[in-house]
Amino acid sequence: MTPADAAPATEPADGAVVARGREAVVLDAGPGLVRRRYLDGRDTTTEVALHRHVAAHGYPVPALHEQEPGGMVMERVDGPTLLEAYVAGTLDADAVAAVLADLHARLHALPPPLGTAGGDRVLHLDLHPANVLLGADGPVVVDWASGRTGDPALDLGHTAIVLAEAAVAGVDGAAGDVAAVAVTRPHLRALLVAFLAAVAERDPLARLDDVVARRLRDGMPPDTVQAGARLLRDLASGAVDAAPGTVD
Repeated sequence: MTPADAAPATEPADGAVVARGREAVVLDAGPGLVRRRYLDGRDTTTEVALHRHVAAHGYPVPALHEQEPGGMVMERVDGPTLLEAYVAGTLDADAVAAVLADLHARLHALPPPLGTAGGDRVLHLDLHPANVLLGADGPVVVDWASGRTGDPALDLGHTAIVLAEAAVAGVDGAAGDVAAVAVTRPHLRALLVAFLAAVAERDPLARLDDVVARRLRDGMPPDTVQAGARLLRDLASGAVDAAPGTVD
């Protein structure tokens, strides 16, 4: 989710708040269900269609029950985020990176929707540890607002730069609940290094310039985006030590 898409709005009051993001709130919608409601009331037709497409092909997403104006009703998945499990010590950096790498590989192996350009695959474009819930049956990917079809290198590069930005600047305080997770920059750098190693054979920085341009178009802080990109390039070139230092 990006600040450029957000618009001033009143937070919905129907249902207890389960989670908050930059642009949306997740509300209790009854037994086993939640309602995702965008604060700007956007149309969710494209997001819902992609969500249903990946679900139909067996990708781990919450079951989607109903599209609503400005949101949707879906299955409630109870469990920590991948980021929370990392901070708690349940999973180490290599384990978290392996989960992310596997989710990318499985997503990019799905058949794309009819009419997709040759070579393009389904992309999430916000696949980071706070958008993966560890449910009873395994990892579940949420928040498909940025999803579309395209080059898988864009998806890998987006995950890499989100981690890199957080490693150099910390988690954005406007990012919702994730900002309250007590994760240190050394932890985030360790995770970044582990992720780059886990997907090295897929050349995660092949489209870095395009990823940077997209982040800037989406309204992310330019200094943070450029600092994240520099860290990625320095790690790739060996200009800086890949060792993250002491993780406290």
